[in-house]
Amino acid sequence: MNSLLKAAISLAVATTAWAQVPGAAAKAAAQRAVAATNAHIAAEQMVDSPKPATKVAAQAPAKVVEHLPNTKPELVVDTIGTAPVIMREAYDYSREGRRDPFVSLLTTNELRPTMSDLRLTGILFDQGGHSVATLRDLGTNASYRIATGAILGRMRVSAIRLKTVVFTIDEFGTTRQDSLYLGDSTKVRGK
Repeated sequence: MNSLLKAAISLAVATTAWAQVPGAAAKAAAQRAVAATNAHIAAEQMVDSPKPATKVAAQAPAKVVEHLPNTKPELVVDTIGTAPVIMREAYDYSREGRRDPFVSLLTTNELRPTMSDLRLTGILFDQGGHSVATLRDLGTNASYRIATGAILGRMRVSAIRLKTVVFTIDEFGTTRQDSLYLGDSTKVRGK
């Protein structure tokens, strides 16, 4: 146990004495670590190249650098001359009849008109199924002439009846049906 304690103390003293040397060994170790990191980064960026990163670093021009007058000169590899390769992921959106997911739902014209914006102004009813209805957009004062199957914004005309137009509305993946009626039966008509 004493020998282990003596070895630990001598190691601590040697490490402290080594750290007091004017930084030559520590600086060399740091430069070797930087060179290894640079070589690793170069290897990561050159995926398409069959050459290993060590050969690329060996082909780069070298410079001899002297740190202190009484220390050994060191060979430093110049990696600044190599062009960096930046790789990134590319994303593709296949529209195929879908709306752009990055456009705000509040500002698109695909949502207009809404049921509350429309007023049913007339129906030409045909029992054979070729009925036509006219609608007025109260917000923009636009007029629409629709038949069965017509699409207004997110609404599709399901049926045109004698005094009613039935819409199928698609709202964020769910569908519901709503109707517009010709005239309002709750109002008293003037003479």
